[in-house]
Amino acid sequence: MDRQPPVRPSRTRLSLREYLGLMTIVMLTVGLIATSQRLRKTSSELGRLRREVGYLSSTSPGQIAAVRAPSDEPLTYRIRVRIPQGSGDYRVAYSSHLPKQSSNPMWYGAVPIPPGESLVTVRILEDPRDKRWKIATIVSSEQGNQRMATVLPPDHVAIFRGSHDVWSKGVGRETRAVGSDESIRVLDERWLVGGSALLLYGDRAPETDQIGVFAELQPDRGPL
Repeated sequence: MDRQPPVRPSRTRLSLREYLGLMTIVMLTVGLIATSQRLRKTSSELGRLRREVGYLSSTSPGQIAAVRAPSDEPLTYRIRVRIPQGSGDYRVAYSSHLPKQSSNPMWYGAVPIPPGESLVTVRILEDPRDKRWKIATIVSSEQGNQRMATVLPPDHVAIFRGSHDVWSKGVGRETRAVGSDESIRVLDERWLVGGSALLLYGDRAPETDQIGVFAELQPDRGPL
């Protein structure tokens, strides 16, 4: 009786060319995974930086735009704005007083806004030069800085220095854009004092005077 030789498991042998091809595929896969991880990290960092500086997203041609920029200082507000070239003259008006039965604050003054992107800073502060409390507006752009300040009434100072809730209605962290002939209320921060909190519903004109921080990006059409 003839014996059959034992069956040995077959071995798959790779040629040098196949081995090099397999290694290339493995290296490409590892590289793609690493690149994908770096892109996710870069995208996350970019989003964080945009939130930190206030990023103006793209808008339709001819629109003006604004977005709230972070601020870690008390009674300091920052807004990044964009004015397209050739859209006319613009300004940012500011105030601390919204009269009752009125939809617009009693503007104290306005600072011109040049074409392009600018950073608008509105502050309530005690001026170290004369020890008087003021509302100041600074526009920073490639053309330099422009500043204007107005002395605050004593009763406004007492409210700002006190501890009160604040109702905010200005622009937020998402870009707001409107046509070149319109305005944007970039700041609308109202201090809720006494019973005024009960009067701030909807878009109705307030039934009492409102004290706060107000600023508006608007076309410059002459006197305020």
